[in-house]
Amino acid sequence: MKLTPIEIKNQEFKKSMRGYDVVEVDTFIELIADKYQELLEENERLVKQNLVLDTELNNIKDVERTLKTTLKNVQENSQISKENSAKEAGLIKKEAELAAAQLLEKTRLQVHKMREEVVNLQNQKHSFISRLRHLLSSQMELLEVLETDDLNIKKLKDRTKPGVKDSNPVIAKRPVINPPQRLNNVSQQQQANDPKQEENKEKTHGKDLFNDIFGDSTD
Repeated sequence: MKLTPIEIKNQEFKKSMRGYDVVEVDTFIELIADKYQELLEENERLVKQNLVLDTELNNIKDVERTLKTTLKNVQENSQISKENSAKEAGLIKKEAELAAAQLLEKTRLQVHKMREEVVNLQNQKHSFISRLRHLLSSQMELLEVLETDDLNIKKLKDRTKPGVKDSNPVIAKRPVINPPQRLNNVSQQQQANDPKQEENKEKTHGKDLFNDIFGDSTD
């Protein structure tokens, strides 16, 4: 299914009580759409360049045919003045062969360069898909960690309420990922009391993780 950057940005998801953070998902979609737009523009540039090279190749072939035709005419007309025109025909033939060889070599180099650019574009495509998968996996692991932190904080608050005793506390297991690093209990409790600060931190972390994978530029 072919997607456009606009379709990526306008993609809507169902909401649930314990779903993903809306701001973080929107930010991530915005970054993906921008990267996809850059790849589309690069692909369009290469297609145009390919058309230009095809035109140049056709012109070179026309020149080659013209040179061969000229050489043939010179050889046919050389019979009128055999001794004088034989030397002239030989000189023209050598020049024509040299020009044709140069044109053919130039064409070969241009075709080789075109093939390298096509291979490079394909490699960029595969690399983008691989990095995108890695980024999505990292974001899913981050969301699982954040959800686990929320559950631990809630249980911690319940155990610290007056008159509430938990003889057999259950500690939720957290998935181990690297990065991001885990926050200590004090930092988690402070962030739980400041939802706006937690939201800004998650949004900033998503951008930093995206830049770690894609880099600061798309070259």
